[in-house]
Amino acid sequence: MITLQDVAGGYTKKNIVQNISFTIEQGHFFALIGPNGSGKTTLSKIITGVLPLHSGTITIMNKPLHDYSSIERAEIMAVLSQEASVEFDFLVEEIVMLGRYPHQKGFFKHISKHDKDIVEDVMKKTYVYEYRKKLFKELSGGEKQRVLLAKALAQEPKILILDEPTNHLDMRHTIEMLQHLQEYQKNHQLTIIAILHDLNIAALFADKIGLLHHGHLVETGNLSLLQKEEKLNLVYEVGIKTNDHPVVAKPQISLIPKEQKQIHNEFEFTIHETKDYIHLLFSQPLRTISNAVLGEGLSWSRNFCNFHVRYDYHCSDPIRDIQDWLAKEAISSYNTVGMMTAVILEDKSIIRENINGIEILAVITAGVGNAVDITHAHNQPRNKWGTVNIMIFLDAHLTDGALVNSIQSATEAKTKAFADLHIKDINTQTIATGTSTDCTLIAATQNGQATPYAGSGTTLGKAIGKVVYNGLIEAISNYENRKKIL
Repeated sequence: MITLQDVAGGYTKKNIVQNISFTIEQGHFFALIGPNGSGKTTLSKIITGVLPLHSGTITIMNKPLHDYSSIERAEIMAVLSQEASVEFDFLVEEIVMLGRYPHQKGFFKHISKHDKDIVEDVMKKTYVYEYRKKLFKELSGGEKQRVLLAKALAQEPKILILDEPTNHLDMRHTIEMLQHLQEYQKNHQLTIIAILHDLNIAALFADKIGLLHHGHLVETGNLSLLQKEEKLNLVYEVGIKTNDHPVVAKPQISLIPKEQKQIHNEFEFTIHETKDYIHLLFSQPLRTISNAVLGEGLSWSRNFCNFHVRYDYHCSDPIRDIQDWLAKEAISSYNTVGMMTAVILEDKSIIRENINGIEILAVITAGVGNAVDITHAHNQPRNKWGTVNIMIFLDAHLTDGALVNSIQSATEAKTKAFADLHIKDINTQTIATGTSTDCTLIAATQNGQATPYAGSGTTLGKAIGKVVYNGLIEAISNYENRKKIL
């Protein structure tokens, strides 16, 4: 569709971009990324013929760029630039109608019903139809940007070039605009070249990426390019960390400020206990991984709560229940992990140790009335106290992988405790591996040097295993003793 081969050019005889070669397939969304001054806008203007091509070749739809007249280029290419300025006081619908100019025939450029229908359609799709009778200069920056997009689409281009298309747009209109463009692209086999500074937006919508730096093409490829942290760090000269988007299979970028002198966050916390809940509040947010009701997955948290519920508790929205309980106690649901258990909270175990220089705190509640052997089919026991809730707090720096390792180490220790106590699945009478509603949390201060491992073969993993095992033995003993009293 579009092929650049050894392209060089710029505003004067001096080349701003040079040795640029890549191909964009028809119907693809190609994002040009790179820091300010890398040559993105210059390259886009060379592709449209606005700036001269000093050397190399540009082929569009199997035809050299220089073989197209200006009118022919306007028929196949539309441009949405960063500037939202128009010299005259036109109405919005008049601005959008300008997009039909390349397709209108004759000296007087007659506006047909077909032109009007297309203009009305693109104004509705870009959410500017309600402004059609307003003066363009009266609109906000974001509204002007959408009007100019409507004008570009009114050209019915085969190629759309966007220079910072989300400039002036809020989050909602950014997503709406690009989702509409994506739909329009598929329905019309539109090829899009977009200059984007927001790498996360590029990741969500682009098919291919071209990374420019100092007028040179560093690399072009699929979205995996946005996972090359070292290359992005070098080009943008800022710390960059790539992660997976939590909902869609796309990479996302996090910026890391320049490292300051590391300050050791003290392992400081308070514990507040009632018959209804246990609340641990840390002085600083901790990096967490859990399968808790509230705050599950990987996160940062300061508040850690374990709520008591009746053994016959049932609710269609347990997250809402925990949020309501937190609100009642004036505890923020932000940066909070929330669990629930039918176990009497007084029977908890709390173990705090320093193992090989690692400060560890374990807070565990345990009931085994609904213990299960995960390797056997079983029916859910009813009216039984259950749930093992394990909270482990570490004064250490764990990578995401080490956090996962830590969950594994805690689970192995729990299973070992069940085996040593001969806790059985009530249905199969085989040794249980846990309960059907177990919940585990690992929280780390992120002090010190990062460790990538916390499995059973590591010092940290064994330390976790020790406190989980001992704490669980104590908590289950407290649970069994209460059963005898009742």
